Amino acid sequence: MKNKRIFVVLSMLLIVALLTACGGSNEPGENNVANNAAANDAPANNAPAGDAPADDISADAEPVTLKIYLLDYTADTIAWLNSEINPAFEAAHPSVNVEITEGSWSGWDTTFSGFFAAGEGPDIINLGSEMNTLYGESLADMDAYLSEGAWDEIGNFGPALENAKYEGKLRGLPIFTAPRYVFCRTDLMEASGWTSGTPQNFADWVEFGAQASTIDKATNSLTQQALVPVDAGSMADWQWWLLVFYSLGGELYKADGTPNFDSTEALATTEFMLEMRQAIYGDALDAVGMLPTGQGSVIDVNDETGVDNGAVCLAHSGWAAPPFDRPIWENISIDPFYGDPENFPNSRPVVLAFNDWLAVPEYSENKELAAEWLKMAFSKEGNHKWNETMGLIPARNDAQYGYVVDSPQLASEAELAAEFGVGFAGIKEAAKLSTIMQEALGKLVTEELTLQDVVDKIQEDYTAALAE
Repeated sequence: MKNKRIFVVLSMLLIVALLTACGGSNEPGENNVANNAAANDAPANNAPAGDAPADDISADAEPVTLKIYLLDYTADTIAWLNSEINPAFEAAHPSVNVEITEGSWSGWDTTFSGFFAAGEGPDIINLGSEMNTLYGESLADMDAYLSEGAWDEIGNFGPALENAKYEGKLRGLPIFTAPRYVFCRTDLMEASGWTSGTPQNFADWVEFGAQASTIDKATNSLTQQALVPVDAGSMADWQWWLLVFYSLGGELYKADGTPNFDSTEALATTEFMLEMRQAIYGDALDAVGMLPTGQGSVIDVNDETGVDNGAVCLAHSGWAAPPFDRPIWENISIDPFYGDPENFPNSRPVVLAFNDWLAVPEYSENKELAAEWLKMAFSKEGNHKWNETMGLIPARNDAQYGYVVDSPQLASEAELAAEFGVGFAGIKEAAKLSTIMQEALGKLVTEELTLQDVVDKIQEDYTAALAE
């Protein structure tokens, strides 16, 4: 009997040892079944699999919905996320479901303010370039998950990364770089008698504005417009104002942090905008009809009629330019805005770079999961694919391959952005500033305010807004 008991004990110990060897580690973050499933289910085209989170969620954990609110996307972007990124992420995190809401830039400030006021909403939200300062205090410090040391790949992001920071701490990751360029139809310039290329000072722009614009006397409406900035009709958009202002070497804030709209650069920028509109529309600013809406980009040709859409030059991002496969690109140049070096020695060529990004709100209870999803969607291949669906320049330097270098237009844009890019980040109370500027500049166009009145009003109203 004694030998039998010994045999039973030894047999039980052997079984325990075998079970321990086969079961693997039970340490957090080493869910081998989940990791193997993610590897086996990864997309065939090498979609990013992401880094395993430190507290990987096991299959028997409470279900979690990771909510993502997007604004920068196309139908192809959403299809790619839903077919490749999200399934791979959910395979790696079996108890997590990813839910994407497709939002709109219309009314964004009300939507985001609602999230923050309620203290609940999506775990990841799509913000614009200037919103790091607007919402920074309501965003989570993600350095523990995304900064150097936590994620080695963060070093592959270019200058756009600064747009995803607040007080030096990462709040998310940038999607793309979308600078404002000056696109010009060289054939229309020459047809109007302008042979000097894209103007590089204020005087030439004003002369070109009058020479290359055409007004149909029968309808008293523009049929050809020398320059179409962001707002084609008023030619007084605040983004266009900022591009011109920065090209003169202007600084938005003084050394003490107060607004700088009472500067000589601000007055000169406002005067230039007025002179350009007068050159194009004539002195009776509100009497001439705007350029009619065409098909596609304003610098393209209408396929149905074969008639030009009417713009000679366009100051906008690549989104407003024709698709890269359009034949009209044989006659389109791409340049920065050069400022006015003859009158402002600090002038410099500028492309005002917008770097929209994804941020994690402080209220999110799924910050680490949000970071893991961002790592997956913003891998080298992920950031490349996301931007390919939109035809934009990836925020990651190592993601600027394939369609970026294969397209002469996009390659040129990327080169200009790298050399002349000026970020749109760091604007305090950007939503209030845009409203204040649009109101004042609108009254400049209707001659309700003088040039000096406009900059004085912006200075006064914006100073008050910052003090609130």
